[in-house]
Amino acid sequence: MICDACFSMLRDEAKVDQNGRAVSDSIAEDFCPNCFDRNKILIDDLAGSTE
Repeated sequence: MICDACFSMLRDEAKVDQNGRAVSDSIAEDFCPNCFDRNKILIDDLAGSTE
């Protein structure tokens, strides 16, 4: 879940497809600090973190 500002920016830069799905695993690098913190568990899981 990301904020509208992040989603708009990602959509404008073609980093999400027409269905709103990420086109790359590195998409989290473009999240604002609030969205990054909110999705930290998922981001760590995708990155293979052992925490």
